Amino acid sequence: MTRESASARAGIARSTWERIEGGATNVTFANLVAAADAVGLDLVCQMYPGHEPGLRDSGQLAMAAMLSDMAGPGWRITLEEPAGDHGEAIDQVFWGASEILAVEIERFLLDWQAQSRRWALKRDWLAARHARPVRLVVVVTDTRRNRAAVGPFLPVIERALPAGSRAVLQAIRTGEPLGTNGLCWMRPPPPPPRR
Repeated sequence: MTRESASARAGIARSTWERIEGGATNVTFANLVAAADAVGLDLVCQMYPGHEPGLRDSGQLAMAAMLSDMAGPGWRITLEEPAGDHGEAIDQVFWGASEILAVEIERFLLDWQAQSRRWALKRDWLAARHARPVRLVVVVTDTRRNRAAVGPFLPVIERALPAGSRAVLQAIRTGEPLGTNGLCWMRPPPPPPRR
């Protein structure tokens, strides 16, 4: 089959067909399916876990900025700190003299079990590379929806993350060791005024 007949059969431009044959990465999935179908093939796609998304939105970044602004002078603060072998990162890390706070910022709690497993793996990865204790601090946007999502699991969560908002924020402000993992509820910052 010629390129002209194959591209016509697929309903795509010949230049698109040539890009597909050349292995171009900027071809749409729909065009790949059409090209495969035109020559009697089924396109099979297998997906694998990739790296975790970074600070995904301005709301997360605003909460990280709020935490940085309230931090005492004893902390060195980084964003998107590598915490895995496949591109994983901890949202924000507070590096102190005696302990490290690995802060995960969550605006929406969707699957507590899966999220907490990911947080723990990243915290453990970081802890294996440093001599100081690494404390997991989960900062959650304080909304009715998020409070309702954790409600049924609160006893388990409090055992895993025993320090509450007051203790977490006190440690961040003073630089004193938190001494344990913690859960901190924060109200989102107000949106900037419109111009």
